Amino acid sequence: MRKRLLSIVTAAAFAGCAQVREMTHEKEVDGNLVACPANKMSIGDVPSCGKVWKLTWGSATLKGNGDLNVEVTGLVLNDFSTGDANGTPDGVDAVAAAVLCRGPNGLQVAAQTEAVTLSRKGDAKIKTHVNVPSCIAAVIVLRERYEGKIGGWLAATGI
Repeated sequence: MRKRLLSIVTAAAFAGCAQVREMTHEKEVDGNLVACPANKMSIGDVPSCGKVWKLTWGSATLKGNGDLNVEVTGLVLNDFSTGDANGTPDGVDAVAAAVLCRGPNGLQVAAQTEAVTLSRKGDAKIKTHVNVPSCIAAVIVLRERYEGKIGGWLAATGI
């Protein structure tokens, strides 16, 4: 009886380990966004924001099927060195969401959305579908569009 009970417990433990391993490979993300605290803090192959930003509220969700929802409120500069631009998005007119996945060379952009308008109050919503390959340790970053070019990250999950 004792031997049989030990076999059942061992089998259950291995099944549990397989489930944990499978879950860590999922590309699903559901988390709050955190604003970029300062320059020189790259996330994977995405450069830093360059200035300090703040965020009133932000959320990002990536489902296993690739449905991506990102919403931010009050994403604005929090850097007194910017003078009158402090408390505004300054020249950032749009944001794009990027999904980063851990690979052999660290975190790298696996998918990225088109840029959507960032309001003068720092509000934006992205609701779209992205094609993300098998992904380990997915992170979602919101990247700036400044002077027509996608640049550094302004807010991110899991940092």
